[in-house]
Amino acid sequence: MMPNLTFKDLLSMRMPLLVLGIVILLSASLIKYTSSQHAAAEVDRVAQAGALEDARSRFQRSGDERELILRYLPDYQKLQQSGFVGSERRIEWIEALRASNKKAGLFGVTYQMDVRKPFPLLGQGNPIAPSLRHSPMKLSMGLVHEGDLLRFLQLLSAQPIGIYFLTGCTIDRPTRADAPAPRHANLTAQCDMSWLTVDTSGKTGS
Repeated sequence: MMPNLTFKDLLSMRMPLLVLGIVILLSASLIKYTSSQHAAAEVDRVAQAGALEDARSRFQRSGDERELILRYLPDYQKLQQSGFVGSERRIEWIEALRASNKKAGLFGVTYQMDVRKPFPLLGQGNPIAPSLRHSPMKLSMGLVHEGDLLRFLQLLSAQPIGIYFLTGCTIDRPTRADAPAPRHANLTAQCDMSWLTVDTSGKTGS
């Protein structure tokens, strides 16, 4: 059976009830604050864990990239030295033509060279296609016989002047009444070729 509380009893309990209410409010606020701090700490922990994993991945990639660079750097430097990687070396190409002509014992070589442009014979999916360029060139030379052309091209390939792509050659015999002579230009050869280079400037044009 519940006791009967008088007004005087309620007045005497006012202060303890007020204190109890304040304690309850403070406790609820503290619980809410602690919960929010825990959530923030968890978010921070997840972010730090992600940053650490990203740093580990970048460190791993840097190690892999360094290994690749060290592995292929000598070959890359050789391609640079040969003239395949970098800018055009037109003077060196022309000197190589003249040197090959002289070694082959021919009668001189004339040439016409176009501007450098994207190489059209690679598909767009090829990773080197955006950087590969070619400088078209037309050659004309006199030959004693057909074998002179093959010897000239072999000598040209042996020159340390990069890579060229031979499109095709035609050989014409001038109309003449006398028999072919051993030390005369009995034939005329015309060749279409392209000097290939990899443009490292990052430009999309020539």
